[in-house]
Amino acid sequence: MPTSLEDVFKHAWDEWNRGDYNKLGERFDVNIIMKKLDDPGSVVGIGNALVYLNENQKLKKPQFTPDKVDKPIIWANETVGQISGTARYLDKQGDPKGPTPVRFTFTFTRASEKEEWLIINLFQARSQ
Repeated sequence: MPTSLEDVFKHAWDEWNRGDYNKLGERFDVNIIMKKLDDPGSVVGIGNALVYLNENQKLKKPQFTPDKVDKPIIWANETVGQISGTARYLDKQGDPKGPTPVRFTFTFTRASEKEEWLIINLFQARSQ
């Protein structure tokens, strides 16, 4: 039985915070688009996302801590879902500036309601 959208989201942020990017990558759609926070660009495609995470983020040990998570929205015969909210994002462990308040939206997809949710789009932007 497929995992709920909320559970996939919780597992994904836990894997992010542990720096377990290869495990997190198992939750990525091959066409994932991951928006960088302090950069206007994005990382596109599962291979590029895993290289970016493992080579650029792993040593920084970033942390994502949701503060408010809105009720998930699911549509398209339960094959597209979205979770949005606000969080605190610490780009580098030990950063004296502390975490940055952000707004986020994670978009998920799957071929049918019998399959697991995969993350196809990760977006976060400063909220102040």
